[in-house]
Amino acid sequence: MKTKICLLIMIWSAVCISSCTNTTRSYAEMKRDEQRAIDRLIATEGFEILNKYPADGVFGEKQFVALDNGVYLNVIDSGNGNRAKLYSTTILMRCSGRFIFDADTGSFSLFTNSNLPIEFIYGYASNVISQASSSLSYSAEWYFLSLGVQSVLEYVGENAEVKLIVPFEHGSSYQTTNDLGAPLYYDRIKFTFY
Repeated sequence: MKTKICLLIMIWSAVCISSCTNTTRSYAEMKRDEQRAIDRLIATEGFEILNKYPADGVFGEKQFVALDNGVYLNVIDSGNGNRAKLYSTTILMRCSGRFIFDADTGSFSLFTNSNLPIEFIYGYASNVISQASSSLSYSAEWYFLSLGVQSVLEYVGENAEVKLIVPFEHGSSYQTTNDLGAPLYYDRIKFTFY
């Protein structure tokens, strides 16, 4: 009987100890870690963060503006003036950049011929994102298409090229999977209307 009681106490202790170990980060911790990664990128690259969008629409090579949704935008080329129409313009997107979070670093590029562009209808990116989350896991859409990326089409037109830092709250499925909470840096995104 004493052996069974001791065994039960040991099992109960092990359960209590393992339940106290929590590896999931809180939302506040995710935001803090994300901001550290973004701040590190800004400092390392020497980016200048502007308080407002330039009146003339011209950005210096290292100038970014923080948009209301938390996305940092640098316009390389604003395009030909033809603006996307909400819920009707099909967008083809190619991108390159770096993963800037501690848990995942490295670079990516969809500018090679072996990679198809990401396709979405302006205003319906969330539909493509939800499909990528369920059936296209680990596809280009899963990693790189986000509402943050789509949101910059408000500022640029066809054939535009931009740089972005996208926080996880407006990020891709990859950025939010398993509580990763990772920001993503795009050193080049090109939007072509189809």
